[in-house]
Amino acid sequence: MRKMRIAANLGRRPWGRQGEHGFTLLELLMVVAILGIALAIALPAVASWQRQQAVRSAASMLLSHLKQARSLAVSENRQVRITFTSQGYVFDADTTGSCTRCRNQSIDLTQFDPAISLSPTTTRTFTSRGTVNFGSITLDVHGTQRKITLNAIGRAYL
Repeated sequence: MRKMRIAANLGRRPWGRQGEHGFTLLELLMVVAILGIALAIALPAVASWQRQQAVRSAASMLLSHLKQARSLAVSENRQVRITFTSQGYVFDADTTGSCTRCRNQSIDLTQFDPAISLSPTTTRTFTSRGTVNFGSITLDVHGTQRKITLNAIGRAYL
């Protein structure tokens, strides 16, 4: 007899009416409203984070190429040029047409963000002693900027 009572209570819920399943329209509207508010708060932060990440990644890649150019110039006892455009650069550019060891590797920074820009668009030439025409290079995406500085002895840093 005891087994029968347990089996009879298996389908019952302690709350609500028998046969009710799902959510009410009011409950669904509340969940949608809460998700909408959370999304409206999070979207600007995500967009800002994406811009910062794009500039950080592009600056990191450029910094590594600048360091590699200096090292390459010293190790191969030749000049290594990086020629900048507004949205990219050519690593180990052959501007004379007579360099057989030059890589002429074109780097397009719009792969990180289509709105990225570089300034100034000059050529940096590393000599066989590792020195370079010093200055700074600024990467920008909608006001989010990173600046890479080259000193006279060829060291590059953020």
